[in-house]
Amino acid sequence: MNSRERAIAVLSGKIPDRVPLFELLIDKRVIEKIKPGSSYADLAENTLDLVLTNTPSLLYRNRWIDESKGIFVNEWGIIRQESGQSVSMPLGGPIKSKEDLESYTPPDPHDEYRYRELHYLLERFKGKKAVGMHLHDVFSYPCYLRGMENFLMDMITDKYMVRKLVDMSVEHNLAIAKNAIKMGADFIVLGDDYGMTSGPIFSPKSFEELLLPGFVDIISEIKKAGGFVIKHCCGNINSLLDMIVDAGIDALHPLDQAAGMDIAKVQEKYKGRIVVIGGIDCGELLTNKFPDDVMKETKKVLRKISSKGGHMISSSNTIHPKVKPENYLAMVDTVKKYGKYPINID
Repeated sequence: MNSRERAIAVLSGKIPDRVPLFELLIDKRVIEKIKPGSSYADLAENTLDLVLTNTPSLLYRNRWIDESKGIFVNEWGIIRQESGQSVSMPLGGPIKSKEDLESYTPPDPHDEYRYRELHYLLERFKGKKAVGMHLHDVFSYPCYLRGMENFLMDMITDKYMVRKLVDMSVEHNLAIAKNAIKMGADFIVLGDDYGMTSGPIFSPKSFEELLLPGFVDIISEIKKAGGFVIKHCCGNINSLLDMIVDAGIDALHPLDQAAGMDIAKVQEKYKGRIVVIGGIDCGELLTNKFPDDVMKETKKVLRKISSKGGHMISSSNTIHPKVKPENYLAMVDTVKKYGKYPINID
């Protein structure tokens, strides 16, 4: 099997030749240390089975407000600030009132600017690797447009505002997703985070009433268009899992143990319904330990999780700037050496 065949097999509920390798994001500083002068795609050539466009915030043009402080406004009218990480931080949004909401027009989802990286990944990897597009779903854009605190208050006091913003987000992201699939993308990652370490950001009841309908719609339409859906969601989302899985996702990432998630229990509970993605701690293990430690832990995950099928290995979130390059490569090399089915590691 090549990388694409391997990934599609797992997403289709089949057993591939070996466990696929996935990462939501690999920081450019780690890439530079591994392969100086190289791009994400260059590194992915020999380390990933699935390739993915960068964070959704990069799909939009920016205008500097204060370049010295790294503050800019994007096409959504959302003010953001460079953070020193791969993803900039939202500072404020343009919708302050119902009047703002009624007069607001989101960016054009059909603008070719949105598809520059996807075009490149398809040109380089189509037919060789599974190619995906990273988008938002029902929570991030409403939060960015209103501000997190305001939007969470809206979920209690102004459900009209919430539903309008969710509908806007679904419509926009779904249009991009459908275009991406027509272009040749195999999967869509829906990347909104719903959790904190202690639990969801909002109550399960609020999620079910206000966010779940739009979430179900976007998943249904992506799958009708022929794409697989990988849901990324950080934090402790145990109380939301049944709803998220029932919505029809194909895979769930990253199920981080440090955030209170147990990937083995999730795999067992939803066996045959979803693929679980993750397993390798990007905190202490990949950041502070050594390649031998990473190899040992990766072999453990292969035995415990991958051997049961329905699993892709990845870090527990992203390959962030503090990850040791040699540790990331140790994870990749261990999967390639020991992750072949049937998995039988002493």
